[in-house]
Amino acid sequence: MGLFETNILMSYLSSLQHPLIKHLVKLRRNRAYRYEQKTVLISGIKLIRELSQKFFFKNILIEKTYRPLFSYKAQQIHTTSLAILEKITGLEAPEPIAAEIYMPTFQDVKSSKRLLILDRVVDPGNLGTLLRTALAFDWDVFLLEGCVDLYNDKALRAAKGATFFLNLTQGDLINLQSLLQKGGFSIYAADAKGDKIQKNLPEKPIALALGNESHGLSPFIMQHAKKIAIPVKKPVESLNVAIAGAIFMYLYRAKNE
Repeated sequence: MGLFETNILMSYLSSLQHPLIKHLVKLRRNRAYRYEQKTVLISGIKLIRELSQKFFFKNILIEKTYRPLFSYKAQQIHTTSLAILEKITGLEAPEPIAAEIYMPTFQDVKSSKRLLILDRVVDPGNLGTLLRTALAFDWDVFLLEGCVDLYNDKALRAAKGATFFLNLTQGDLINLQSLLQKGGFSIYAADAKGDKIQKNLPEKPIALALGNESHGLSPFIMQHAKKIAIPVKKPVESLNVAIAGAIFMYLYRAKNE
């Protein structure tokens, strides 16, 4: 399996009361605990296989009959049952492998050419989809305080590994203001009342801000950004933030290549 020599194959874990099981469940459920431990719970064959090519795992749990067909490196390896994996992952039909992985380091994105700003995006599925799209279209990411956690289990599943490969960081409005000034960004804000996107040809570097579908963007962003919109046919008033973000990111990438 291509493991480090220091790996220890642990005995079969069968009890929900085992400290490691409790630890992994708490990682999934508790944001503060994740940041305290600086680790994240992930699950699924495809995701773990992709991350194993670049990252070292703290713990891997494998269903006792499953044999991974890829190499990986981990501090500890454990065998267990699907029932335990169901408890750990919170999924009714979990795949036969889960892992605890160290949080990636946040990046300095002031030199970015295309920066996606996410402002109070609270739906984990939307956040994960936006991160996956940002990676696909070569955007860096800044998450403002108030967004759902990057490492929420639903956000991780929707991102399909993008969380670990993106250049991204997070902070408050003061951090964002400093970043935008240092990077010399032209700022654009998605707004249903803005100019049609076809009329805008931003120059590099650009920052695109997407906000909460119910509450919109922060006043600071709205004050400093040019408002842009995707024309839609009535009676539709607006698009889902993840769909709108994908359109904006693709079009602005194409216009800047």
